[in-house]
Formats: sequence, structure tokens, C-alpha cells
Amino acid sequence: MSDQQAKWSGDYQELVQRNVGFITAEQQEKLRSTKVAVFGVGGIGGTAFEVLVRTGIGKFSISDRDHYDATNMNRQVFAYRHTIGKLKIDVAADWAKQIDTDVEIDKFDHVDEDNIAEILEGADVAVFGIDSLGPCIIASRKAREMGIPIVEGWAIPYGNVRVFTNETPSLEEAYGLPTAGRKVADISEDELKKLNVDLLLGLGRIEGIPGFYTAETVDKIRSGFIVSFAPTVWLTAVMIALETVKVILDWGTIALADPDFTLYDPFKHRIPTVT
Repeated sequence: MSDQQAKWSGDYQELVQRNVGFITAEQQEKLRSTKVAVFGVGGIGGTAFEVLVRTGIGKFSISDRDHYDATNMNRQVFAYRHTIGKLKIDVAADWAKQIDTDVEIDKFDHVDEDNIAEILEGADVAVFGIDSLGPCIIASRKAREMGIPIVEGWAIPYGNVRVFTNETPSLEEAYGLPTAGRKVADISEDELKKLNVDLLLGLGRIEGIPGFYTAETVDKIRSGFIVSFAPTVWLTAVMIALETVKVILDWGTIALADPDFTLYDPFKHRIPTVT
């Protein structure tokens, strides 16, 4: 047993024993001592969170304001008949404890400018699975201020991920948002909702996306009804989880947001371009 493994509880040893060999014991210890802030534990965020728990990340803060409903079951990893009506962060935290009895989790039922510093306190990486633009802007600004990398992706037909650091454009710059320099409190909910839809429609610059959705589906998206499908949502979530591990371990080539996504089209088995 290595010096690193001697620090692990019996439960943690059992959890990660098959990891060692794929990664080193020293790398596993780095994961155990790392804290990840996960914003949103629904479709993308919840799946990424479970994968990271199973990978042996030792500490988390998780934030989500929503409760599970029946429509979440088509894609959200902790959504079951018996969890409908329950707060997502409570369900996700309880589930994580069934996987890793040692995991430490701080829970937050909202994100705003008053608590964002607490949510990100001690975090090494932030994972974005938020579908609300206001909290996303708040969290991205504070993470940049604190020098915390952000890993994010979208629930689109293609697997996708990108990483924002202080060496890349900011999230607002990358998406061309007209919010830079403005207080989030001064941006109306109607404007935020419109910007969120505009962002989704703007993903049409990715090769193959414009022809993927029917005109009827595009109209649904314009109205704020977002379609999603478990295989593609989970594909992106796993890409996000792996990219998070890479960032923590400084492993391989990081998918930096400068400014394009790292993308995979699973339907045509190709890497699409971004115009």
C-alpha cells in the first residue's frame, strides 16, 4: 500500500481500487482532496456530479433551486417516481453518500450575489449545469474573480464541453452577451429569458445543428420549451466530468474556450465545425 492509500478509509479504498492503475494513487489522492462546485444537479449537472462522486472527488458544493417532477425522468439521473417533489440537492446528496460514505457535500438551494462566494469557497473547479442565465452570470463572474476554472456544456444533440479560465475569454465574452459590466440585479427576468433562448438558437452556427431540429421544435425552443434526450445529455455530462478530472490533474489537452466548443457528433461519428 502506498503512502497515499494509507490515508484512505476502507470504504474509500473499495470505491477507488479499480481506478488505481488507470490513474496513479497520487492522482487519486489529488481527486480525494479536491473540491468541485456543481451548479445545477439536473440533467447535465446531476449526471456529471454522480460520475465525479464515483471517480472519488472528496468534496463538493452543489446548488439547485428546483424539486423533481415527472418530466425530469427522461434524462435526470436522480429522478424517480419516489423522488418527485423532493429538492434536487437533497436527493443528489443522499445518493452520493450511498456511493462514497466519506464524501463531503455543502448544499445551496439558490445562487445569488450574496451567497456565491460561500458556494465557491475552497473550490478548485466549478461545473455548470445551470439552465438559468442569471445565476450562470453571477457564478461565472465570481469564479473568474477567484481564479476558479469553469467546465460547461449544453444539452444539444452533440457531445460538447469547454473550459473557461482567466486565460480564455470570459463566459459572457464567449457568448457575446450584452451583460458585461452590468449588475445582474439590473437585468430583468424577461431579458434573461430572452437571452437564454437566443443563446440556444445561436448554437445553430454549429455544423449540422440547423437541420437537426424541425421547424416545430425550433418554435418550441423560441417559446422557452427546451427539448432534451437522455443519451445526448449524458454524453455531454460524461465529457464534462472527464474534463473536470483533466483540469484537476492537469492531464492531457484541456478543452479551452478559445472560443469554440470541443464537439462530437454521435450520429455521423465526426467532429463538426463551428462557423
